[in-house]
Amino acid sequence: MNTKIFAPTSTLKVLKFSFLLLFLVLTTKNTYAQFSYVINGVVKEAGKPLAGAIVSVFDFNNEKIKELTTSATGSFTYNLKADEEYNIFITKPGYISVKIIYSTIGLSVEDAKKFKSTSNPEIELFELPKDPSLVAKVNATFTKPLMSFYYSSDDNKMIADDDIYKSMQQEFTVLQKQAFEEKNKGAAAAEKEAKYAAAITKGDQALAASNYKAAKDAYSEALIIKSSEAYPKTKITEIDKLIAENAEKDKLAKEKEINDKYNAAISKADKALTAKDYKGAKLAYNEALAVKPNEQLPKDKIKEIESITADLTAKDKAEKDKLAKEKELNDKYTAAIAKADAALFTKNYEAAKTAYNEALAVKPNEQLPKDKIASIDKIISETAEKEKLAKEKADADAAEKARLAKIKADADAAEQARISKEKADAEALQKEKLAKEKAAADAAAEQARIAKEKAAADAAEKARVAKEKADAAAAEQARIAKEKAEADAALKEKLAKEKAAADAAEKERLAKEEEKKAFDRKYNAVIAKGDSAIAIKDFPKAKIAFNEAIALKPTDELPKNKLKEIDAMIANAELFKNDLAKKYPVGVTEEVVKEGNSKVTRRIVVTGFKGVLYEKKETSFGTVYYFKDGNPITEQIFNTETKTK
Repeated sequence: MNTKIFAPTSTLKVLKFSFLLLFLVLTTKNTYAQFSYVINGVVKEAGKPLAGAIVSVFDFNNEKIKELTTSATGSFTYNLKADEEYNIFITKPGYISVKIIYSTIGLSVEDAKKFKSTSNPEIELFELPKDPSLVAKVNATFTKPLMSFYYSSDDNKMIADDDIYKSMQQEFTVLQKQAFEEKNKGAAAAEKEAKYAAAITKGDQALAASNYKAAKDAYSEALIIKSSEAYPKTKITEIDKLIAENAEKDKLAKEKEINDKYNAAISKADKALTAKDYKGAKLAYNEALAVKPNEQLPKDKIKEIESITADLTAKDKAEKDKLAKEKELNDKYTAAIAKADAALFTKNYEAAKTAYNEALAVKPNEQLPKDKIASIDKIISETAEKEKLAKEKADADAAEKARLAKIKADADAAEQARISKEKADAEALQKEKLAKEKAAADAAAEQARIAKEKAAADAAEKARVAKEKADAAAAEQARIAKEKAEADAALKEKLAKEKAAADAAEKERLAKEEEKKAFDRKYNAVIAKGDSAIAIKDFPKAKIAFNEAIALKPTDELPKNKLKEIDAMIANAELFKNDLAKKYPVGVTEEVVKEGNSKVTRRIVVTGFKGVLYEKKETSFGTVYYFKDGNPITEQIFNTETKTK
């Protein structure tokens, strides 16, 4: 969207001048790139570029963040940031000071990435008048902004607030006219200005042609005419710097020639020294010393070469001695490691440990023998544990064997007693042998049965004992495995719970942080909305905005103070309203009346303290005329400026 805003022009007999309050072209191009909103402005006086104007940029906290000085073309450039509010003051010593407001508040992070726009304002300044009363009027008028631009989230673009401009236009026009009339009363002042401009032009042309003496004379002439002007002072400083730079360049060129010769000789010598061509290096360093006799480097290098050639034989011997010593240590170390590895292979752990300690004594920083000793200590510990378990098993087996032996001995003793008794009975009853043979045979059969039952009982008991031992060992293994599994599961569950709790806490923290940022953006946007409404004196709208801000932050004093300021402004506003503003409400009021044979439609537009009368006169002949405060206007202006917003 291209928006052009022009101030009205007037013609005087002596000097035709034009008033351009503010010419602004706001071109908005949305692209998918990083946020960019650049102000490329031009400051003018009577339509011509104004050099040396001061452009001061203040942030939302009224802190100055940048100060620029316009060039000979009157131009300046500044790049705005997203989600900020700027007050830009443009002035020059002896000139009026104007203010423009830019607000990018409300621009989200995502929208900022896709936002790119430029603003090209042309600001017209004029010199302050001499009349104190007129100066007071000028100062009072320009405490208000000439123009305000704010970001519209609905349209995703920067919007120019035309109401602020319209409220300032008439006052500005009158003040500029009065200032120009006062200025033109002094012919000497005009002649002085012309001489100054001619001197500046002469200086600029001479400077462009690199004729520094003529340029400096011309700028000095301009400074005699206007001693307070910053531009000729800046140019004279610039010329002095250029002259000094040229002299420095000549000096540097001569120094460069010497340095090139010197550096070439040094480079040649360094390469020869790197290649260990000590004779060639020494000759090249002497060449460098002939170019720069006071340089210490070639002297030091020559001494270094002489020292190298003198010490070369001694260093070679020292290197050989060092290598021999290292070989001796490596041989001892390798032998000790081999001895230790062999002992370790045969499981002779004490001998292996002793050999690894011997290797460590030769090379204390080696990690391998340390690791091997640690491994052997672990094996010895594990072996001792196994031996302990084996002894415990052997003791248990011995006890079990003794128990079984006792059972067998008792059975054998009983059997022996029985056999002895039978033998006695047989001897005593020899006479009855034949009669009792059958009984004896039966007894032998019974004995065989008992022996068989005893053997079966012994085998069953031994199997039972072995099974109980195996079951006990299996139960112990199962218990240890179960306890380990339960401990691992408990640890895993604990770590999972701790991680889940930490993740949830971090997620909650990030959510609260984003919520606070969104809340602050909303609050700042509401404050900016209220400030913009105050600037155009739309006090009801401003009060709504600041009450909304209080609802968001009840303890913040800023919106409360703003409401007090608005109440004071409303109270004072009644004193400055014109007749239409006092009679009609804010907004557009339409009346239709008859004047003779003509139908007249009146629309009264009230904004702030001012009311404007627009008239549409329809004659009986069919001709229609349009007026604004009695001055003829077009139908388009009538419809545009009186439409209900």
